[in-house]
Amino acid sequence: MLTHIATRYALLSILAAGLVLSAGRSQAQAQVYPPKKSGLAQVHPILFIMGDQIVQEQWPTSPSLVNAPTDLTQVEPGQCVRFGVISTGDNRDELLKAARFSFDLTIGGKVQSFAVEPAQAIKQVKLEGGDFVSQVLGVAGIKIPVHSTASLAASRARWCVPTDVQDGTATVVARTVLGDGTSFALNSRTIRVKTFEAARKQPAFTDMGTLGPWLLVYHMAPDPAQLLTGLRIAAADPDARSGYNLMAFFIAALKESTKAQDDVACHLTGESAATRTYSVPLLRLAGYNVEPLLSGFKNEEIAAMKSVEVPNTFDISPDRMLPSKMDMLWATFFATGHIEPVKTIASMLAWREDYDKFMKMRESGQKPTELTDSIMRGVVYSAAGWSLKALSQNDGVVADYIDALKISPETPDVVRHELSELYTNPAFIRN
Repeated sequence: MLTHIATRYALLSILAAGLVLSAGRSQAQAQVYPPKKSGLAQVHPILFIMGDQIVQEQWPTSPSLVNAPTDLTQVEPGQCVRFGVISTGDNRDELLKAARFSFDLTIGGKVQSFAVEPAQAIKQVKLEGGDFVSQVLGVAGIKIPVHSTASLAASRARWCVPTDVQDGTATVVARTVLGDGTSFALNSRTIRVKTFEAARKQPAFTDMGTLGPWLLVYHMAPDPAQLLTGLRIAAADPDARSGYNLMAFFIAALKESTKAQDDVACHLTGESAATRTYSVPLLRLAGYNVEPLLSGFKNEEIAAMKSVEVPNTFDISPDRMLPSKMDMLWATFFATGHIEPVKTIASMLAWREDYDKFMKMRESGQKPTELTDSIMRGVVYSAAGWSLKALSQNDGVVADYIDALKISPETPDVVRHELSELYTNPAFIRN
């Protein structure tokens, strides 16, 4: 369902070298994965670059064992990144916790130095695809005792691309000081820096058919320069432009990037009437002052744009808008990578009793005379479970959030139970 287009070469090459998974057919094959000593802990010379949102938003709410984040190869004005250091072997977490790191970043001939500091966060990381394999084998009663062969330390150092940057590259040089005082340099790393205009010359999509897959992976490596192109394509499609889920995506993505808001606003005068009338309300709902953009419109057009509203995405009252709100919640997650939309969808799993009542009604041949709140909750319960299951098998962030919700004391017991049966519950199988 989800086509993963992000690159993770640096970290995954190390993971793949240390762990090869092969699914067994019987309970007896549980011993295919015996615990192994992984050797002395060591820091690898590969430098990892990740989005700041990984450290700020995702990792604080995720368990200690997570799926590998995207290793970025390109950034745009306004975006912020962290630098990652990889370690393998026994006691690798302790090695990283005792170490300190420094970074020098060169761009446009100028050097920005970051002080020697310990890591801000450290996570154990899984081989990509490990969640799906674990789920399948877990249903068969087969356990994998070794989930991870590497740990990733994220820097306290945070670099934000200047809004007035020119096209080019940034080079990062890092140095590690271990707890025993040993000091050594990591391999230097270069990352492309593109202006919004340059990034749009290589569009990530060209029509609604290719826009959809891009939306699904946006949160893994945000590309705000493409939002204007997306608005153009959506505005030209009568069905797409009226969909609340697409509107929710653009609103959430624009809220995340003030640079993207400014970019869209400054280009609107040269855009088609359809793009302008579609984009202005979304900018307004994202918090942008659109009054300067209204010149040239007729009074009735201005009134129509100001009247555009979207439902409160997080209000999951059981009305006719509830299915649309679930789609909007997923759209908001795809735009931001935040846990709140996933948490809200998971809360719908508390409606199991409504689902059971609805199924008994169907099995008895009884036809409801009205769409009651209970029926709506029952239908959405099944859809929520199916979507959580399907996306967790393809999206590492969703899988991490589900693991976090399972162990969070804030998760109601009924929801925790439903999440534990996410991959075995027949209600979550799409016929």
